[in-house]
Amino acid sequence: MPRTTRSAAVVAAAAVAFAAALTGTAGADATGVTAPAAQAGPQPVYWAAPPQGVTVAAPQRLLNQPVRITNDFAKRPTTQCLDVDANGGGNGTVVQVWQCNGTSQQRWYLWNNGALESYRFPGKCLDADLGGGGRNGTKVQIWDCNNSPQQSWSHPSGDRAIYNARFYSGGNIVMDRDANVVGNGARIQLWQKNFQSQQWWDVWADT
Repeated sequence: MPRTTRSAAVVAAAAVAFAAALTGTAGADATGVTAPAAQAGPQPVYWAAPPQGVTVAAPQRLLNQPVRITNDFAKRPTTQCLDVDANGGGNGTVVQVWQCNGTSQQRWYLWNNGALESYRFPGKCLDADLGGGGRNGTKVQIWDCNNSPQQSWSHPSGDRAIYNARFYSGGNIVMDRDANVVGNGARIQLWQKNFQSQQWWDVWADT
C-alpha cells in the first residue's frame, strides 16, 4: 500500500516534533525549524524519524551546518567516520568508514524527513538498497534523494544505533559497519541489532 501524505498541518507538526528531538537548548529560525543553541565545539545530535505514514511534503534542512558521523568499533588509535567513496558520486556509490579527516565526503546534511544528504555529492542521500530487503548485509549506498522511507534515518536520544525507516523491523535492524574489516574501507550495511560497537554511532554538528 502506498504511503499517503496527510494534511499540511499534520506534516508541519511532525516536522516540529522531529526537530525538537535535536539535543541542546533549542531555538527556532525563521522557517520554524529548531536547532541546537550555539555552543563551543562539536555538539551531539539526535533525531527521530517522522511518524509512520507521514510524508514530509516539502523537506528542509534541520541544521544549516553539516554533521559528521563517527563509529566506535575502531575508535582507537584513530576515530573512523561515515564516508562516501570520493571516486564515485553516482547512484550506488559505496558508503564506508574511513579515518576521520575533515573532508567533504565525510560530511552530511540532516533533513527533517530523516534524510542524510552527502555534502560532497549534493542531491545524493544515504540509502538502504531495496534489493537487500533489510536482511543482514543489505548495502547502504548513496542514491538520488527521493524522500523515500529507505532514505529516512533516525538516531534517538539515549540510543547509539541508527535506524532505517523502510527496514525498521521494530528496532531490530540497524546501520552496521563490516566488523571483518578493522581499517579504512569497511562497508556500511544493515544488520540485526546485536548491541556491538560496530553498530554504535555518534552524530556531531560543528558550531
